[in-house]
Amino acid sequence: MPALTWDAAFSGANLLAICGWLLLIATPRWRAGQVLAGALIPTLLALGYFVLIGVCWHEAQGGFSSLDDVAALFASRPLLLAGWVHYLAFDLLIGAWLLRRSQHAGLPHWAMIPVLVLTFLFGPAGYLLYRLVATSRDIVVEDRIPRFLARLPAPFRALEWEPRLSAAGIAMVLLIVPTLLAYAIDTRLFNGDNVWLKPLKFEISIAIYLFSFALLLPLTGEAFQRSRLGRFTVWPVIGLLFFELVYIAWRASRGEASHYNQGSPTAIAFYAAMGIAAVLFTAASGILAYGLARKDAAPLPAVLRRSLILGLGLTAILGILSGAVLSSAGGHTVGTPPPSAAVIPFFGWSLSVGDLRLAHFLALHAMQIVPGVALLASSLRPGTALRTVDAFALTYACATAAALVAALNARPLLGIG
Repeated sequence: MPALTWDAAFSGANLLAICGWLLLIATPRWRAGQVLAGALIPTLLALGYFVLIGVCWHEAQGGFSSLDDVAALFASRPLLLAGWVHYLAFDLLIGAWLLRRSQHAGLPHWAMIPVLVLTFLFGPAGYLLYRLVATSRDIVVEDRIPRFLARLPAPFRALEWEPRLSAAGIAMVLLIVPTLLAYAIDTRLFNGDNVWLKPLKFEISIAIYLFSFALLLPLTGEAFQRSRLGRFTVWPVIGLLFFELVYIAWRASRGEASHYNQGSPTAIAFYAAMGIAAVLFTAASGILAYGLARKDAAPLPAVLRRSLILGLGLTAILGILSGAVLSSAGGHTVGTPPPSAAVIPFFGWSLSVGDLRLAHFLALHAMQIVPGVALLASSLRPGTALRTVDAFALTYACATAAALVAALNARPLLGIG
């Protein structure tokens, strides 16, 4: 058969499979569409595969006993086409099966769209994403978190967790596992660090951010939670954070920069989108501070409420400010570090030149650190405890600003030494 005919068959099989995937994504509840995508189109692809194998297998070279044998087998264009049709048919079958399972489990279809797209592009990776989404949701829906809290000491048993934010936080923690595996086996470096170190750090930070929101949002009033501002702190925040991570991980898999990448119009556009997303989810901490400051918020000890409002407010204000400086600086550091210069382990902050990431880290984690100090100060007299929290929040803000100014002046840490 002429090569042009093989190419035409390849294009036809692709078009058929794409039609099936579009039906799964765009018409998830249309029964006829599900029959087409989940049965008829895979059957047609399977028939094409069967014909290719029946007609062309006799000329096969190689086999399946080693990678070299498989490479020799697929050196034949007809058998390479058969292998491709095999993938198209089975990936579409898996996609249809995952969609049926998601509908039976009550998963929202918007959560399945990235699963289906990833299954179409990378097969097993889409299945893993489905397991991640379904497992995270099951943990929350089955009340495993309350059952776990019930086994803890009395103060922890009273905690409530927003289920959607909790599920997203659990999903982020689960993503750490494959990232650690990639870190362990991938020897590629980018700017002296393993290419997977940056996604790993972001996964940890985002998980902490999501769990913090999951714990604090139930402390606001029901009216706030139903309002537009309150709703913004759930799905929009989850979507923005996962967008950041997916883009960072994708760039890491290619050994490329996610931040400050000006290599193409696409990279510039995505970097700008990351900046907008960062502003929005950082601003959400300020929105949550407002929810806790309202009169209809849950009753809390005065020192704890003050610390939460101050911590969230500092995260919003200082996080956006330090993030803006970072994005406009053109790089993480100010000054050129000498070769093999010392850095803080894991974080990678420079100990020889100014590093803007320290101030940004302090800003983003004020929402956890300031309330942590309030818990320590809660044993003091109420008035003393409030003054202690106020003084610490002011000191913390000054230290964050000092770290930012020191970095801009090419001095490490807080400019000491």
